[in-house]
Amino acid sequence: MLTDRQTAILKVIVEDYTRSAAPISSDAIARSSGLSVSSATIRNDVGALKEAGFISHPHTSAGSVPLDKAYRHYVEALLLEEPAPIPNSVRQSVKDQLSEIQRDVDEWANISAAVLSQLVGNLAVATFPKAKESRVRHLDVVYMQDLVIMLIVVLEQTHLRRQLIRLDTPIDLGEVEGTANKLRSNLMGLSRREIDSQLMSLSPLEEELVNATKLVLKEEDKAVYRDHYVNGLRNLLAQPEFVENEMTRSIVESIEDGSLVEAILGETPDGDLVRVLIGQENTGDVLWPLSIVVSRYGVPGEAMGTVGVVGPTRMEYSRTISGVRLMSSAMSDLVENVYLS
Repeated sequence: MLTDRQTAILKVIVEDYTRSAAPISSDAIARSSGLSVSSATIRNDVGALKEAGFISHPHTSAGSVPLDKAYRHYVEALLLEEPAPIPNSVRQSVKDQLSEIQRDVDEWANISAAVLSQLVGNLAVATFPKAKESRVRHLDVVYMQDLVIMLIVVLEQTHLRRQLIRLDTPIDLGEVEGTANKLRSNLMGLSRREIDSQLMSLSPLEEELVNATKLVLKEEDKAVYRDHYVNGLRNLLAQPEFVENEMTRSIVESIEDGSLVEAILGETPDGDLVRVLIGQENTGDVLWPLSIVVSRYGVPGEAMGTVGVVGPTRMEYSRTISGVRLMSSAMSDLVENVYLS
């Protein structure tokens, strides 16, 4: 258990190191903390913090560098406080940028990632809003030629899935239209689970098309990390922690192969909470040199997505938590306007 003075000293170390990325000396702590104690007393407390695993000294004579445990202690205090205020002009700018794309669902994740990255000065990730269970919003069957038809399934956010069906016997245009009408009347608005519970009298062709539709829904439900945008890699790699070529290469590769985004989105909390994971608190080792701040957005039961930020453990947590909260709230409003209007 830290004393109040040790907590104050640790806060100075974290905040000064966040700004400078350089070890913080005891003299600098004395100047910044405003504590009316001697340098010797501060050095004793710094020694206790090191012994407890909150800080390290890169070299014997160097100042203090916060470890993951220090950032966790700092963040826990932040999460209990009122979020850092964001100027009304910034809030209005975010709202204006999102309102411009309100009806262009394909741009939602792209713009939100770009806005959030600019807001916090680090890498941002955003996914499209997605229902827990995909449903058939529209369905059509298109005649291609005697032995080939195309099944078109429209899902949430107007995502289209097309599948060619090769037939054993020729079919005419009228039969295709009749089949499409029957499938629409039986399947529209349903999830895969609900289709399975339906009692339908089907011809062999209709049964094949229903099974193909269920397969489309199954694949969509499994695609938890489909359709996301990453923005601000330049911001992340500009941090002094990433000047080493090997670390930079590892981060770029993990973005390209999708493992970084998968690890981030796998940490998305339920509800409207903001989750902060620091360094080796992350389950994926690709995130161990990094911290993430992530939150869900959307309308429960309708469509939900994720917004998050990735940065060094030496990130500005107060600014980042506020930025993620703001973007989560703004994106939830966007989803609500479309789905509940």
